Amino acid sequence: MAASARAKRVVVNADDFGFSEGVTEGILRAHREGIVTSTTIMANLPGAASAVARLAEARELGVGVHLNVCQGPPLSKAGLALADDDGVMRNGAVALLTRCLLRPRLLEAVGAECDAQVRWVLDHGVHPTHLDSHRHVHGWPDIFARVVLLAKRYDIPFVRWHREHLPGVGWPPAEPAQRRVAVLTNAFGRWNARRAAGVRHADATWGLAHTGRIDAAWLVRAARGVRAGLTEIMTHPGAGEDLNAAETRLLASRRAECAALCDPGVRDAFRRGGIERVHYGQL
Repeated sequence: MAASARAKRVVVNADDFGFSEGVTEGILRAHREGIVTSTTIMANLPGAASAVARLAEARELGVGVHLNVCQGPPLSKAGLALADDDGVMRNGAVALLTRCLLRPRLLEAVGAECDAQVRWVLDHGVHPTHLDSHRHVHGWPDIFARVVLLAKRYDIPFVRWHREHLPGVGWPPAEPAQRRVAVLTNAFGRWNARRAAGVRHADATWGLAHTGRIDAAWLVRAARGVRAGLTEIMTHPGAGEDLNAAETRLLASRRAECAALCDPGVRDAFRRGGIERVHYGQL
């Protein structure tokens, strides 16, 4: 069931909470000084516990789980099947899905690891507002079905649904590879809509094709394009220099995106557009 309303409501979500101290700091700044209303935590990464502790600084920030079966040490014994010999996951999205196609039993490991990450968040005093995933792997229908079951099991009302059709003209060009990701996840999203009974989702999710290229002009253009209903804008702010290219391709772009999210002109564009900025827990 899609979440809809006459009002123009936008969830501005910052992915990767707990990825590093710098990413956590950038997300908190983008919430405190900017337009971010929501984040999703990477429960299996070393920075997760520190990130949860810092939520005391952001009482109005919605917090979901950024299910992660691609990077870092798994939290479950079953998740070790997704890791290298040293117990660390290093899975690109395509490589992971290919492994699951060749060895369907790995899907059970994916489900068990996602379950362990949700339980970790609950055990640390946070009831998640929604679920999404690192590198969008839950967009694949077989994983999406397992994530929907998790949402029902733990009474988590929303799951990110990939549906990006940016309205109008004037959007900047997207990187070809990222545009292909958006096309593929949109195709999966149409299939997943049939499997989403019992959980809710936004009417649209924006930011996927322009991951790493969201700036103030993009956000102002987004504010002009928002329609009645619920839209999620997916962002990746950060601060500091504590990441490297082996961990993520989003390096300098995180600082730039944080600055854009805190730009007074962006906040004013959302205000003038009559947009209600919310998080999923408020719906």
